[in-house]
Formats: sequence, C-alpha cells, structure tokens
Amino acid sequence: MDWSKTKTIFIIVFSILNVFLYSVYINNYNEEQKLEVLGGTSVENDLKNANITIGKLPASSENVSYVSGKIKTFENSDLEKAAVNQVLTIRDNTIIESQLKQPEKLEEITDKTLTDFVKKTVLKGEEYELWSINDAKKEAVFFQVMDDRTIFYNQSASVKVQWNVKNEIIGYEQTMFGSLKAIGEKNTFIKPIQAIKTIFEKGYVKDHTTISFVEMGYSTLVPLTETQVLSPTWHIRAMVPNEDGHPQQKDFFVNAVDNQVVEIEKDIDFQVEKSLDLDHQPSEKLEVNERNIK
Repeated sequence: MDWSKTKTIFIIVFSILNVFLYSVYINNYNEEQKLEVLGGTSVENDLKNANITIGKLPASSENVSYVSGKIKTFENSDLEKAAVNQVLTIRDNTIIESQLKQPEKLEEITDKTLTDFVKKTVLKGEEYELWSINDAKKEAVFFQVMDDRTIFYNQSASVKVQWNVKNEIIGYEQTMFGSLKAIGEKNTFIKPIQAIKTIFEKGYVKDHTTISFVEMGYSTLVPLTETQVLSPTWHIRAMVPNEDGHPQQKDFFVNAVDNQVVEIEKDIDFQVEKSLDLDHQPSEKLEVNERNIK
C-alpha cells in the first residue's frame, strides 16, 4: 500500500466533509441572520447614519463554490518553459527563484510595466494579478487568480518581483497552485453590504470612512501541506480616517460564508521552514537560454 497517497486521500476526503458540515451550519446561521435583519434597523441606514460612503458594489447574487488547490511541485521541465535571460533555482520543490543574468530596465515602475514583465517572463504569468507595489522595498507582489477571482495572501500562490535603484528588474520568486477546482455546490453568500457592516460593527472602520470597492476572491480555510481548501471571501478596500483625520488606505477581508472577519497575515515570505523529508531532493539550477512558445 502506498501510505503517502492513502494519507493524502484521507486528508482531502475529511476536508471536503468538513466543508459540507460547515455549509450546513452556515445555511442555518444565515437563515437566523435574515430574521434578525427583518426585525431591526436596515444595514443601509446604519451605515448612512455613520457617514460611511460606499462606491458601486458588485451584484449581490454571487454564486461561488469552495475551491480545492493542489500546491505545484516544480520540475526542470517547468523551468524550460520560462523565458530567456534567467538562472532559475527550485527551492523546497515548491518555489522558483529567478535571477536575471542581465537586469531588465523599465522606463518607470507602473502597474502595466510590472504586469507585462510577469506575463512574458514568469511561468504561467497570465494567471497572476498585481496586488501591490512597495517603492521603499523595491518589490511588487502578484497573487494567483481563478476565474478572475484573486487568491488573497496565500504563500503557495504568489509572485514577488524585485528591482534595483535603476528601475532594473533583477529577479523574482514564484509559487503556485498546480490545479484549482471547485468543490461542493454553488451557494449564494452574504451580500457585500453585510460584509461592510460587519467590519464597521467590529470597529475596523470609523465614521466618515469611504469604501472604495468590494470584490469577491478566496482566502485560505484549510492550509494543508499539499492540498488546501479556499473559502469565498469579500475583499473590502477602504479609506479610513486616521487620528489626524486624513484618509488611509486599508484592506479588509470577510468570509462570504459565515460573515466573520478574516485575519490575514499581510506579508508574502518565501522562506520555507525546513522539515524532515526522506524524499527531499537538493535544489537544482537551470539556465534557460531559449524561449518556449506555448
């Protein structure tokens, strides 16, 4: 018997079972919430009284499933598909580290120039979306997407690009889910306006906050070693007044199933902790000199 495969199957089965039982609980919870809303002040009035300005919200009839993601184990054949001018290293089987042999000069650091670089240089770069640019650290972070929905702050589904003082890209690090698939039935989750009220009631935003936009994505629900379960999550970007009254941009995440605020570690760090692995192979390097056109 292949115990490793059997163990993985058991983990996946129990994860799916947990999601199913959780869904049953949440359905009952949502029904109770509907009754509470009918008997109290409307959500819109509560936010209006607090001078919360809200931009255009997405359709409230979002139907999204949980997602199962299998972490990609990289091989040399994957590196051969990358672009030219790179020395590539596989670390811990799940991280690609790239150093450009000749730094790539960008006229300026913008959303477009960075996105263009990732699409043409990184393995399956079209599956990633720019999330942030840190001018001080000279790095940009990209998140993997599924069906146009972002996977937020997942260490196993990100790209981090670095550049120097001359606006020359010098390298990047990459992780990814090799496969992503919906699990369970699609359900109608909480409305975005309810998610906004949740962060207000819990004190994350103050009076006179402006909600810039709200979008549906995914956050990690079950962070297993090889396979993870992702939950539908509302991302709320807001301009929140600081102590001086000046607006400060902040990002909040609310589970679209149970309406709970998701506390996400807002940092992508590819320094993987070492653990005993009898099958672990040393890191390998490969210089890619020819472009492999799909």
